[in-house]
Amino acid sequence: MSTPNLYQHLLEKFSYYSINELIQLNNDTVSEKGWGSSKSTFRTALISTFSKRGLDLSNIISREDGFTSVKYVAVRLEENTLIPILQ
Repeated sequence: MSTPNLYQHLLEKFSYYSINELIQLNNDTVSEKGWGSSKSTFRTALISTFSKRGLDLSNIISREDGFTSVKYVAVRLEENTLIPILQ
């Protein structure tokens, strides 16, 4: 499956996941090795799904000089905001 097709497939599937399941999947992708080249596609689809669910991503996303950076961290949910878990 090509990356654009995988991304679309993941967005579709993630729409059925609960927020807690999505957070667990995010934390698994951050902590586990072996996801291969699809890891960034999984993370991008997760971040997009979090955004579509209306979660506040401001603690894990920053914009500087026209570039958007997403922190590669495990997260927890607190008052509709994703908070990085410091390890």
